[in-house]
Amino acid sequence: MKPFDSEKISSEEMAILDNNSEWLGIPKSHLMECAGYSFAKKIITRGYLDSKDTAVIFCGTGNNGGDGFVVARHLSSYGVKVLVILVGNPANIRTKEAQLNWNIIFNNLTYSIEVEIVKDSTDLIKIRKRINEVKTCKVIVDGLLGTGIEGKIREPIASAIVLINSIKKIENERVTVVSIDVPSGLDPNTGNISDKAVKADLVITFHRRKKGLSCNNENIKEILERSIGIPPEAALFIGRGDLISTIKKRKIDAHKGDFGKILIIGGSKNYSGAPAYASLTGIHFGIDLVITYVPEIIAIPLRSYSPNLIIRTNKGNWLNLDALEELTDLIKWADSILIGPGLGLKKETEILLIDLLKSLTQYKKPFILDADALKLVRNNLDLLKNNNIILTPHEGELKIMTGTELPVYDKIEERSNAIQKLAKDLGVTLLIKGPYDYISNGKSVKINRTGCPEMSIGGTGDVLAGLCACLLATGNRPFDSACSAAFFNGILGEYCKKTIGERFTALDMVNNINKAIKNVLNF
Repeated sequence: MKPFDSEKISSEEMAILDNNSEWLGIPKSHLMECAGYSFAKKIITRGYLDSKDTAVIFCGTGNNGGDGFVVARHLSSYGVKVLVILVGNPANIRTKEAQLNWNIIFNNLTYSIEVEIVKDSTDLIKIRKRINEVKTCKVIVDGLLGTGIEGKIREPIASAIVLINSIKKIENERVTVVSIDVPSGLDPNTGNISDKAVKADLVITFHRRKKGLSCNNENIKEILERSIGIPPEAALFIGRGDLISTIKKRKIDAHKGDFGKILIIGGSKNYSGAPAYASLTGIHFGIDLVITYVPEIIAIPLRSYSPNLIIRTNKGNWLNLDALEELTDLIKWADSILIGPGLGLKKETEILLIDLLKSLTQYKKPFILDADALKLVRNNLDLLKNNNIILTPHEGELKIMTGTELPVYDKIEERSNAIQKLAKDLGVTLLIKGPYDYISNGKSVKINRTGCPEMSIGGTGDVLAGLCACLLATGNRPFDSACSAAFFNGILGEYCKKTIGERFTALDMVNNINKAIKNVLNF
């Protein structure tokens, strides 16, 4: 059972872990403290510095620089002379954790730590002269840029990188360059250098090695990994970090339809509420266009839910093959497709579903099967394999669909292994609903613990399926979409319980999407 796909980690996965740790109650300032301490201790135990030596620490205005401020504190506690060079304006320090540690060294540790501020590249002429005069300088610490590097490097950071490399070239035997987490300028995911990058003798990277770090790269001679106190729960249990990573923003030049187009196929003579809940979820989430395709018999009650609904219909009480041609055109139009809410179990609908699955495969569209569609597909599971698909069964639906009985929800290891194997065999992403939601794509498993017992009412599963469709439609992968949808669906229930009371409805959840999402993002 693995929460992530490999031993190496991407910068996006690392950001998720940072935010999930905070969601678990571990402040980011604690992680920064652990990072700085472990970095400084390794430099000392390696024998790079003693009390007669000087360390020069180049810091940017992001969290990588914040780590550098902490490194400065800990090196000074070992008796090392420290010169911190902030490359950028102190007013532009970007996070409260980095600002906290800057304030400590700038305002209070003026005896043990010297500080120079570089506001533009011309200031680096003075810095070069200063370092040349410090004959006891044995280590240069690179804390300029972290894992968020993109494109051409701006000044004065670019000139600072050139300065570090030129000092190293001249003082190769005397000076060791050590980078915090990743050499500044190097893409942590690919190892590519789009502009320029620090040439490091040693990279001390945190938690796990980043995917782009390799000693085959001419900018890195050696890599060490150090723990910063991120617990296993941050990777196993879905948290705020997972949601943040999937919430997209509209581009400034966006047009209608750019921010997702969803097709929802469902409804029958007996059920109009289910497709309504799923469709309204898409509308309140902010998806640009949602088309709901239902049998004609429920069109009028469905339209009464909201003037925002776009309803397309097929004659009759249940959907059947007569709808195939129109639905195929809509599948081509949509960015994600949800099939199942209120669909019914008629044989004619099953025949339609099988043909729709063939179209979805042909056009390579991401889709979700929910509710009745899970039961109708049980004799054709081979059609699901290796598609961009999310299945959202509870245990009863899973048993009907596959005949599988799972270990109880709180037997985490056993249940995770069973679900991961099943997802791999089916070739899908599974979202198994329950007191804990389990999500697996056959490679990784994550568990959602948000939600409350008051959500065991009609319609909450339709909201969840709608959220899956929203996240798929805005360009997320099925596994990531399922994880964030499960997490946020539970958050919606918790938010309604807190603000409305114990007796709320699925429609209450839909109507509070905007407030709940702002609440969790501003945590």
